[in-house]
Amino acid sequence: MAGPSIHVLRRRLNQRVKGRYRLTDVVGSGGQGAVYRAVDERDGEHVAVKILHSEVAEDPNQRERLVREARALMVLAGTAALEVLDQGFTDDGNLALVTELLEGEELDDYLTRGEQGGARMHTDEALALFDPIAETLSRAHALGIVHRDLKPANVFLSRDPGRRVRLMDFGFAKFGHLRSLTADGFVAGSPSYLSPEAWGNKPVTPSMDVYGFGAMIFRVFAGAPPFVGKHPIDTYKLCTSAPRPSLHALRPDLPASVDAWVNMALAVDPRERFQNAGASLAALRGLLS
Repeated sequence: MAGPSIHVLRRRLNQRVKGRYRLTDVVGSGGQGAVYRAVDERDGEHVAVKILHSEVAEDPNQRERLVREARALMVLAGTAALEVLDQGFTDDGNLALVTELLEGEELDDYLTRGEQGGARMHTDEALALFDPIAETLSRAHALGIVHRDLKPANVFLSRDPGRRVRLMDFGFAKFGHLRSLTADGFVAGSPSYLSPEAWGNKPVTPSMDVYGFGAMIFRVFAGAPPFVGKHPIDTYKLCTSAPRPSLHALRPDLPASVDAWVNMALAVDPRERFQNAGASLAALRGLLS
């Protein structure tokens, strides 16, 4: 779904959130909302402000999603999760989430640029990239939070010298043992990174994230997700019934034993997967060391 034009989005510039954060520029926009650059008029710090599009904000489910994201990010403070600073309403009454302002690019864009040039991420770089993500997921799962939408577009690489990694968009996160299918039949998540059980009306469990984590790692090394269908239903059929793809065949420079890791990380039966993201990454590191 396309969002409002840039001209419409810019009409909100100079509005404030909580009378404190003044919107100064449009950073980006999607089908659900827009992200603005803002300045905290109390201390001059620059922040990011996420605001739902007006027509989207009329949907109580979408408003709840933004509240859920704020809740998840707050309890994950100190991890690689995006840092939330505040929340409140704009001058025109829209709910807004105030977060740290990131300068850099999404992992998806970084990978696509390399893939277009025939490059793949080095193993050491990939393992270092996923360390903080695994730690964040472990903390989230210990708190009963399941992300449910792991994908390279939700991982951000900062431009600072240390290249901090941030895990974003906890809007689909679930707290506790809830169902993965919403009342209107909408399946949360991105097809190529969804676990087989996430497509059905099954309880949400951390194992869904373990699958998504493995699918992201596969994309980094292979240059494409493990399963991609012409339509979402085709992707579903592949991920539930097709043999797990051979990563070694796509990357002969990796040991043949890496395929055993793929079979476990992307197992159809969640009981056959790694216990958590940390165990998955540790097993892969052992094979690649």
